[in-house]
Amino acid sequence: MEQTVTHDVQSPTKDVSVRLRDLWRCLESKQDLLRLINIALEGLYGDMAQIVSMKQLANMAYTANGEHRYTSFRIPKKKRGEFRSIDAPIAPLKNIQRALNSVLQAVYTPHQAVMGFVPGRSVVDNARVHLSQRYIYNIDLKDFFPSVHSGRVYARLLAKPFSLPPEIASLICDLCCFTNSDGNKVLPQGAPTSPIITNIICERMDRKLQKLAKAYGLHYTRYADDITFSGSKYVFASDGRFCSLLNHIVEEEEHFTINWNKTRLGHRGKRQEVTGVTVNEKPNVSRSYVRQLRTLLHNWEMNGYKKAQADFLAHYVTTNTRNLQWKGTHKIENIIAGKLLYMKMVKGETDSTYKGLKIRFDQLMENHREDINTLAKLYKNNRI
Repeated sequence: MEQTVTHDVQSPTKDVSVRLRDLWRCLESKQDLLRLINIALEGLYGDMAQIVSMKQLANMAYTANGEHRYTSFRIPKKKRGEFRSIDAPIAPLKNIQRALNSVLQAVYTPHQAVMGFVPGRSVVDNARVHLSQRYIYNIDLKDFFPSVHSGRVYARLLAKPFSLPPEIASLICDLCCFTNSDGNKVLPQGAPTSPIITNIICERMDRKLQKLAKAYGLHYTRYADDITFSGSKYVFASDGRFCSLLNHIVEEEEHFTINWNKTRLGHRGKRQEVTGVTVNEKPNVSRSYVRQLRTLLHNWEMNGYKKAQADFLAHYVTTNTRNLQWKGTHKIENIIAGKLLYMKMVKGETDSTYKGLKIRFDQLMENHREDINTLAKLYKNNRI
């Protein structure tokens, strides 16, 4: 599954959503779109909103002189030695894209099988659809966001339920797409608007794949570029009719590319996983995930906070995570807290394993509060 730390999933409040939908129906000019963007920003940030001018809007949509609007960098993938390219918008454009993301969330309801980047849906919701199935078939789409060209986005915004005037549809495309190194104008991986726009673009594919799943007695979900089918019958032979139809829908009709090297078939009796969550009987985290947490806690308990933090920075950041080394200084207590929150989401707050680890963590935080505060001050003053 393609994951990035730069996408936003902020969603507007109910009242703001209603107002955005009403104003969307009345869009006739660029000035109307500017007003809608600023109302969305006020809904997201209140008095802290950075209001956008028409000059700023035009400048952030202007690409004739090259891509000055994005910062490109690479982050490591799970597989050692492989990297993923990220094209992150500069702050003024990101501000506008966050507003547009909020607007699109207000006016568009994703397909029921879509679980990624949808408010109120998560990897756990995605996993629950596939609990206790005999077979789990996972498929990865290659270069998911950059596979969507601006022409597809433009055509979709002209069609229902958006029905935008061409001038506004073109402006939104310019604000949400960029020209890559190959000279193609595509969705950037790193823009707040890319996830919801891909969900919009994939709506027809989702309908077709759900229909295919139903015909074969299967369950179907999609989390961004990660597609999952599950069921009790084996229909997943690479040279069989199901895979042939699947390939036809995804590649020939919808112009995405299946990464067949990352296709995985999970059988009952062995560990089955959907978007990182174990689904054999109930949503669960992997044993290695629990071991990792226990190791962090044990090191802290045995050696104290300062030694545990030093060990964490020296070893854990570079060997056990994908992106942490790109984000500055990290603290062991924040990593443990985040992992516990994820475990709680997956296993539930009444799970005995979660409760036991949470008690140990809370006790450590209480016993080492002074050391934690002292080290935080040293980091702040750049003394270590």
